[in-house]
Amino acid sequence: MGYEADYEPKVSTGQYLDPETASIDVIDRQLVNPFGGKSHKEMNDLIDAFMEKTKIDEIYSEHIRKGAFLAQDSEAFQDLREDGLQLKQEERAALALEDPRTGNKWNQPWILYALVGCCSLGAAVQGWDEVKRLCRSSDESKVG
Repeated sequence: MGYEADYEPKVSTGQYLDPETASIDVIDRQLVNPFGGKSHKEMNDLIDAFMEKTKIDEIYSEHIRKGAFLAQDSEAFQDLREDGLQLKQEERAALALEDPRTGNKWNQPWILYALVGCCSLGAAVQGWDEVKRLCRSSDESKVG
């Protein structure tokens, strides 16, 4: 299937997947939630390694831990946790706004809409430029 010989995707159980024989469901599950099935200790080890590798200030550690555990399970903070991590009220409110069941997906900062509009215009201009260039090169080939 064109995979490189050293390609060995790792599933959360610590086992390596063989791309030729692995179930598509297993691969899909791993792509959708790469933290799925990891233990609390494994998650903490991954977070610690990430913090060490990226040299992110320790003051952001709590936010990164919360984000990682939310990425693993969106309901990670519904009950009291043994590790003491808790979401603040404003963090819960922000998550509720992002939840498709309770929030409004169109309620975004205006600057985001401005950015999307600018990028769309830039893509349109680039497309026009490419068409113009293609037309010019085809005209030159007819003349020459």
